[in-house]
Amino acid sequence: MKIGVFGGCFNPIHIGHLSLIEEVLIRFNLEKVLFIPNMNPYYKEYKTVSFDLISEMINLAIGKNWNYEISSLESNSNKDHATYKTLRTLINENTSNELYLILGSDQFLQFSNWKNSEEIKDQINLIIAIRDTYNIDLEDFTDKNLCYTKVDSRNRTHVFKSINNKELIFYDLIKKFDISSSVIQKMLSLGEVGEVRRFLAPKVLDFILEKGLYR
Repeated sequence: MKIGVFGGCFNPIHIGHLSLIEEVLIRFNLEKVLFIPNMNPYYKEYKTVSFDLISEMINLAIGKNWNYEISSLESNSNKDHATYKTLRTLINENTSNELYLILGSDQFLQFSNWKNSEEIKDQINLIIAIRDTYNIDLEDFTDKNLCYTKVDSRNRTHVFKSINNKELIFYDLIKKFDISSSVIQKMLSLGEVGEVRRFLAPKVLDFILEKGLYR
């Protein structure tokens, strides 16, 4: 089975997340997506919302649209979570499946700063979803990464393979949304519910208002 691995805070999950995953699932024939909410992100300010509430928002946003699962591997808010360690566990648990780590191009531009980023590239296929404000210079990437060979380029997609046969795929998203969970949190804290409606699934917004989140 081809499984997409999608990590992040999802605090809350919004239209940018959903649109990206929908495009990637269809374009690359992924049979399942594994969401991994990070409950202790070192890289951004975090407004405390429990893993159970994050999971419920993901469930409400997706419903029965896709085959998906929510992983609890990074659910401990008192523990530092490193992507390479999480992936080691996933790979050991999925020896019969083909895993694809899905990243936004904004994340990939910071990828070299991640702990053991080279190990991540060695252990799993990568799909990089390109957003407008975070473009990737593919010529520069090719010049600086001689361990990768370009094997295909079509339909907004550029595929590279590493010397150990792992794929690195750059995909130029058709639909691009300039929104983040932190901006949505701020809008909700200011009571701008009408503005937020554009970015959240209706059931997710109703849930947030019912639970009084982000006030």
